[in-house]
Amino acid sequence: MDVKFQPDHGMQYFGHFLVLIHLFLLIWSLGGIIEFLSPTVPWTRYTNLDFPNWLLPIHWGLAFVTGLGFLIGYFTAWSRTPEFMLAAYAMLLVLCIVETFGYMSSSTKYFALVAEAVAYTVILLILFKHKYFVEYFS
Repeated sequence: MDVKFQPDHGMQYFGHFLVLIHLFLLIWSLGGIIEFLSPTVPWTRYTNLDFPNWLLPIHWGLAFVTGLGFLIGYFTAWSRTPEFMLAAYAMLLVLCIVETFGYMSSSTKYFALVAEAVAYTVILLILFKHKYFVEYFS
């Protein structure tokens, strides 16, 4: 007997939410790349001025690769999407630690670091452990 993939509508909506988050990440990072490469942009710059210029290609490049990688993985149901996201989020978290302890001056920098780590952990646990995503990416 062939068992078909049965969607869990709650997790299906969560998957759509992840698509929106990573689409935003992709667009946001493209704007940051444009800011890095161009002396003028038609919007108020949002690149953190505390970060040195050598760090910006890493920052924006990782955000771009993470957003694009998730979108490609999700829409192709690539079986290695959870592992890819683990690697991407790990690199983003290391970068966030470097930025937080080395350069950021905001009074909420530690809260932002913890929030980012929690978000990555929750998303990864769901991608790796929830039946819907295990089947979706199988």
